[in-house]
Amino acid sequence: MMMEDVLRIDKVLDFCDVPQLFVARDAFDTLYLCLLYDDEAVYRYTGIRISARKLDAFLAGNMDLRTLFLQPENEREYYDVVFQSGEYRKMLYMENSLPEEKLPASGYILPEDTRENVVINLPIKDRSLLTELVRKFGWACM
Repeated sequence: MMMEDVLRIDKVLDFCDVPQLFVARDAFDTLYLCLLYDDEAVYRYTGIRISARKLDAFLAGNMDLRTLFLQPENEREYYDVVFQSGEYRKMLYMENSLPEEKLPASGYILPEDTRENVVINLPIKDRSLLTELVRKFGWACM
């Protein structure tokens, strides 16, 4: 398999013995959302490409997981992601829709206690530091 088929975990969103739901990136920095559906012989996940905008909506609790998987960014584009030999490898799933056992339950919203909020208070004299942080990390500031 080629190198671009390897995913690296960016953020684990749900963990129970193994990652159940996580955000990953490929060699081209494309974002994927991966959901565990089988953990018998090897860990198998359903993966979809996801935009930063949709991911942010999900992370904020504004979008349900099932909707993301029923309406992926690229219509009817799904991936099989398998964890073997210490690597997550993706392959294009050859069907245009997912069977029910590969879909998340209805109404799953990311629990509030797993959402990430960071608050930084900066003195007005350090405004340039704030601009630099936003530029480097893409933080939303209110």
